Amino acid sequence: MKFTAALIALGTLTAQAHAADIKSVYTTIDLKKCKQTLQPDGHVIEGGWACKGVAGYDIYLNAVDSREMVAFGTTDNANNCAGLKTFGGFNSAGKTIEWRLKDGKPIAAILRWTVSIDPEDSTKQATWLVVSKITQQDSCQMHYVAGSFPKANEAARKAADEKAEAFDCELSKPTFEPADKPPNINLESCSAQGRE
Repeated sequence: MKFTAALIALGTLTAQAHAADIKSVYTTIDLKKCKQTLQPDGHVIEGGWACKGVAGYDIYLNAVDSREMVAFGTTDNANNCAGLKTFGGFNSAGKTIEWRLKDGKPIAAILRWTVSIDPEDSTKQATWLVVSKITQQDSCQMHYVAGSFPKANEAARKAADEKAEAFDCELSKPTFEPADKPPNINLESCSAQGRE
């Protein structure tokens, strides 16, 4: 009995130690402080920006046709997987990014999107938390949590902490919560969505 209790206590301590290795750091997107990388064309393209993130990892935001795309990394790579995805409905990314850092290095970023859910009425909106895996050269959207999902922020952090490092951007398909309500977004892996 004492041996079993000791094993349970050891497992709890190990889980707590692992969780303690990962922490949150928050940054805010302020386009006035970002470098403009894409000029508006007066028609569809609204602009592109590179913004400072954390630990040498930056944020790359493009706005096209009332939709936004956000990627993360150390270089502005036009083929960055996360930067090639956006929701089907008109949308905008939030301004606050929650970075999940392990040993001081970002492994994932969590960002809330506001998405139009009715093409006839743009005031009907929903929110989604998007969890993106981060590597030095790339990022990819790996998990989505509906803003209405119970304890959505905690669910997003859990997905980031437990899945990001093992998630294969090229081959793995993103997951979502709740499981019966997929977001209106391309749920293919990066290679399947046709990167160049």
